[in-house]
Amino acid sequence: MAIGRSDSMQELITILESLFEETIVGSDVNIVKHLFYYLKADNREFEFIYEEEILIAAVEEIRTDTVVLMIPDLVEKGSRRARVRFEVMNINYQFEVVISDIHQDQIIIRTPTELQSYQLRTNKRIPVDDLFMNFIILFRSLTGGSREVGKNLYAESRFPHLMKEIRKDQPDLKLLNVILTDAIQKVSKEYELKFFQEGVHLSETESFVKKTLERTAKTIYIPDCSRVDSYIQTTDSEFLFNYHSEYKQMVEDLGEDFTLEFFESMRKSESRDFLVSYVIAPIRLYDDVVGYVKAYSTAMDRYTVSNTQAIYIHELSEIISYAFTKVTIQYGSYETMKSTTRVVDISLDGLLFEIQDKRLFHYLKRHNIIKMFIPLTKDRTMIVRGEIIRFLDRGDHYHLGVNYFSTAPDDMLYLEAFLFEKSMKILSE
Repeated sequence: MAIGRSDSMQELITILESLFEETIVGSDVNIVKHLFYYLKADNREFEFIYEEEILIAAVEEIRTDTVVLMIPDLVEKGSRRARVRFEVMNINYQFEVVISDIHQDQIIIRTPTELQSYQLRTNKRIPVDDLFMNFIILFRSLTGGSREVGKNLYAESRFPHLMKEIRKDQPDLKLLNVILTDAIQKVSKEYELKFFQEGVHLSETESFVKKTLERTAKTIYIPDCSRVDSYIQTTDSEFLFNYHSEYKQMVEDLGEDFTLEFFESMRKSESRDFLVSYVIAPIRLYDDVVGYVKAYSTAMDRYTVSNTQAIYIHELSEIISYAFTKVTIQYGSYETMKSTTRVVDISLDGLLFEIQDKRLFHYLKRHNIIKMFIPLTKDRTMIVRGEIIRFLDRGDHYHLGVNYFSTAPDDMLYLEAFLFEKSMKILSE
């Protein structure tokens, strides 16, 4: 449904006319076009909903009847219709668009001819320059994104003590280490928990494993160290892999004879260390591999690490990676000397905050349910839970927009008083 020009829209049009030569005639299509100009000029990212999948888009080019968008994660699914959503001047807009062409990361849409508004923000956000906050991520699922009820229930029944600890606001790392060690020993008494360090000398095999884990972030499972096929044959497991991909790439680059000799040498080296079978699962901080957990059996043992046990170690590494990242965010999100978590603006509905860490920015796109601790005054810290719904790349820093969905008792009253004081100061200038 088309809408008329509000005061905010007229203000936007005035701004845009001062920036661009093109004149608004008055029709909706021109207003829409200038909205896209605004998004491009401000380098704004916004939502692109394609086949019910929410992607992040940015305006690349504006043409006479079309707009070129850049969408890095787009996978063409046959449909030629989508929706775009963004906020301008305190109004959230939504358009249904027709897709003209899709070429890799670029998609061309026809400029919408009808302007739609699906929500007028009732509470204006107030800019602030002296407000900082601490925040932690809240558990939704280990992989982030939408709730995975079945997998969550499975993980909680399989690892109840680990899951109970990581759900806490401040997980205890020492306790996590004890629980993790006990869980690994259920598979094998022979294990390693290792973190990569710069400058530490590694053998050829250790260096190869490290590079493989850093590149793929996949769990490596070798069921039989006496057979080179265990290292390079194809696997059909969803979670467990070997060195098949590395083998294929090395054959292409270096030839089959050299590659077979390399993996045979690797197998012999591990056999000399009496290894019979092993699983190596990566430990990640954000999405970067920083170490691994390895469980193995040797010639002195009377068992091998089974496929089921290997998956158990893989699941453990997923949980511990989430836990370590949560603790890292907890300790790194509020550093007063660096002002890493600055609140940009705030209202009774939500807020916009700023971070510097690119890894954290991308991690929060999946783990976007957070709990915030905002010191409104010396005597009052507001505790509020929210969902991050906007992700804006500003080049050397990042802005994230949050909508609240629950607060501690009376916190909204204190926030209302805080905002009233701030707005009065602004209005009096």
